Amino acid sequence: MRFFNPRRDFWGDNFRLDEAVIQHQTDIGEVTARILDFNGDERIVERQALIASGQYPSASALKQINK
Repeated sequence: MRFFNPRRDFWGDNFRLDEAVIQHQTDIGEVTARILDFNGDERIVERQALIASGQYPSASALKQINK
C-alpha cells in the first residue's frame, strides 16, 4: 500500500480529525498514519495543548481539510 501523497490525494478523503486524534478513513490513510505515528502519545498531547490555545488546526490546515 502506498503513502498519502498531498499532491495527488485529498486529505479529507483519507483522514478525519477527531479532536486531537487523526483518524484514518482509507487504507492509504491507515498506512500513512501508522508509519508516520500520527497519533503517538506526545503528538496527541501537543495537539491538545494547541487546541486549548486556539492554534490547532491552523487556518491554512482547515482549508486543506475542508477542500
